[in-house]
Amino acid sequence: MNIRLPLKYYRKKRFYKKLIKKNSLCFDIGANVGFKSKIFLSLGARVVAFEPQSQCHATLSQIKNPQFTLVKKALGSTNKKSILHVANHIEIATLSSKFIEHFTSENIFWNDTEYIETETIDKQIELFGIPDFCKIDTEGFEFEILKNLTYAIPLLEFEFTDGFLNETLKCIKKLSTLGNYEYNFILNENNYFELSKWENKNSIGSIINSLPTNRLHGNIFAKLV
Repeated sequence: MNIRLPLKYYRKKRFYKKLIKKNSLCFDIGANVGFKSKIFLSLGARVVAFEPQSQCHATLSQIKNPQFTLVKKALGSTNKKSILHVANHIEIATLSSKFIEHFTSENIFWNDTEYIETETIDKQIELFGIPDFCKIDTEGFEFEILKNLTYAIPLLEFEFTDGFLNETLKCIKKLSTLGNYEYNFILNENNYFELSKWENKNSIGSIINSLPTNRLHGNIFAKLV
């Protein structure tokens, strides 16, 4: 059966093809229903997807690929039991109470919880190896995942939004303690970088701080030099 995939899938695949090589190890942290995991797999990568939200597990379990591993846990700064806040939109479950406070509105709200396991990214690296590429999309919890990281990952992607720019700058500062990184970013899941050249930690911080904050949403990419 020939399944016609959406155009955004092919555009996103073309974007990531420049970043991910065949047989690369990719961590998809906050995999949700696996849209990006599927793209990484289509590029020949090995993918470990981390997703604690139970309503996503059935869809993720349908990914029948020997290169794919599903871990039904969240990542954070410590190994412990946590409360995941589940929203009226499947994409925005979060461990961050600040994220809920900032984004709750008439159309966006969190009305359920799940008790889940949270483990550190270091523990996962010890199990699976250092990823060549690590994507983190965890609704305001990105710094909690990175703050106790002790391994230099060659290429990372992490989400940033208005209201959380201080946390974004903390992520950049943390990575600078692990190695010499250069940075670029995309906005609104566009399939192109906003900057013509990769910037160092100081200049990327100034650039991010200068962006209009109204409904700001993007993804920072950090490349180990």
